[in-house]
Amino acid sequence: MWQTFKSRLLSASIVTHQADAAAFSKALEGNSRAARKLIASLSPKAHALAWRILGDSSEAEDIVQVAFIKLFEAKQYDGKAALSTYMHTIVTRLCLDKLRISASHKLDYGFEFDELVSDGKSNPIESLEKKQSNSNVQHAMQFLNARQRAALALWAYHDASISEIAKATGLEVNAAYQLLHRAKINLRKKMEHLGYE
Repeated sequence: MWQTFKSRLLSASIVTHQADAAAFSKALEGNSRAARKLIASLSPKAHALAWRILGDSSEAEDIVQVAFIKLFEAKQYDGKAALSTYMHTIVTRLCLDKLRISASHKLDYGFEFDELVSDGKSNPIESLEKKQSNSNVQHAMQFLNARQRAALALWAYHDASISEIAKATGLEVNAAYQLLHRAKINLRKKMEHLGYE
């Protein structure tokens, strides 16, 4: 039974990757509808990732725009992984480069992104509690170094695997595992130090 379920998931994943590859090819050929569809589907999560790493919505928008330019200029997507994984790699590396350049980067986490991607299904009290919890996590994350923030954002908010985190951060798989482990420990310590649950 597990093998059947696993094979169904794998085949669904392959179909999705092939659909991404086909849409990407059409966009590269000049099909503006395919390009708009790709941008619309990839932008929210790419913005979320950049925002969680950088802590600034307008800078995240700039990074996402540059990432799309790089994505379309690269013309190298082969469909072996999700196009979103490739996009997250570009976004993560651009964010890390930006943070390296501006060492005195200030973080300004607010609720605007959570409101942007709200599912509309939770009641207002649950929504407010979730926003406050996310705000506390984001505040504690600002004390982590850029790579640790990137690893946590990819893992926690984008369900990235260790190998995807390694690729996005330019590390070996074992080093990415250690980075994520240290990030979790440091985040937990910082949240305790700040008095968050």
